[in-house]
Amino acid sequence: MKRHLLKLWLAFAAALGVIAYLSPAPDRVTDRAVYERTGNELVVVDCADLHCFRVLVPWLIGPLPGSPDAKWKTYAVLSNATAAIAVLALALAWALPMRAAVMAAALSAFGFGALYTLHDTFTSDPLMFALGPILVLLLVRDRFAVAALVSSIGVLAKEFAAAPVYVFTAASMFQGKCPAAWRSLAAANGALIVWLLLQFTLMLRFNYGYGDNPSTHLMSGGYLAKWLSEQSARGAATAMFNEFGVLWLLAPIGWFLAPAAVRTLALTSIPVAMIFGYVQQPDRALWNFHFVVTPLSALVLARLPQAAAWAAIGMFAFANLRVGAQLTFVPAARVALALSVLIATGAMAWSWFTGRFTLAAARPAASA
Repeated sequence: MKRHLLKLWLAFAAALGVIAYLSPAPDRVTDRAVYERTGNELVVVDCADLHCFRVLVPWLIGPLPGSPDAKWKTYAVLSNATAAIAVLALALAWALPMRAAVMAAALSAFGFGALYTLHDTFTSDPLMFALGPILVLLLVRDRFAVAALVSSIGVLAKEFAAAPVYVFTAASMFQGKCPAAWRSLAAANGALIVWLLLQFTLMLRFNYGYGDNPSTHLMSGGYLAKWLSEQSARGAATAMFNEFGVLWLLAPIGWFLAPAAVRTLALTSIPVAMIFGYVQQPDRALWNFHFVVTPLSALVLARLPQAAAWAAIGMFAFANLRVGAQLTFVPAARVALALSVLIATGAMAWSWFTGRFTLAAARPAASA
């Protein structure tokens, strides 16, 4: 099994590497300067930018030899390939079929959020995409101490690293698994304390600040208000649809097919996802929860004819080459997105009427 996972990881990394190589540099202002300066100076005295607090990734990448573009693209490629394999392992831990697990991994590897970080690489997001499924997998396997350590280190890169642990805590409480809930809560609180210590240390010792970042305007709409003010209602709806595409259709149906542990985790993820969609750019923030959305979607695709299922995944990935990786030579994404929805819808209807698709519950997971 480990050998097969390694081969699949290498395949994902190779494909993502090609996409990263072809993806152009962003033609807008990004956070590159902040991350590069943090990598070079470690501590940027008097920094007034939210991203100055996200120190782990630039501290690790900055000292490495090579050009910044090459280093950060390599980091994004390897992180997203790892995220996909972690989703596969998590799906198997939830007792999902191997076919569904592989499909979930493919959806995570070539989803909008993953490919966008190959276009705009100077961000902590790729690491967060990998840590989400890794942390939940550790908690599912009762590795609470390791999860606490990983989460506590991860918050040095971005505060999201504590979120999956809190989600698992809530899910365990709803399932009546109090010992697991208390242990994961302790792990989550430990990570939160580390994050707070980092914030206060940088603020009090080095005069860091958040500046006028909209994320801090919690009482006036957060980043969501700024994002909505910069585009039309149609543009906002299009951006949100592009983030998950056909997964918006598949994941809700997959919820009825999923084991109880997965259904509960999905439900407890919703309020946390809404919080991150409020304080961050929503059409990008929600991809942090890909490790829930893609396994649910894959449960539906796994019940369809193989050709139709992979065609839908292929169209989904092809669309994201345009809206995620920003490959301008790829045709407009709307056609591929529409085809992925049509293929999935048609295949589900055909499977339903031929008795191949039912809403019977999937076999239960071995543990929460």
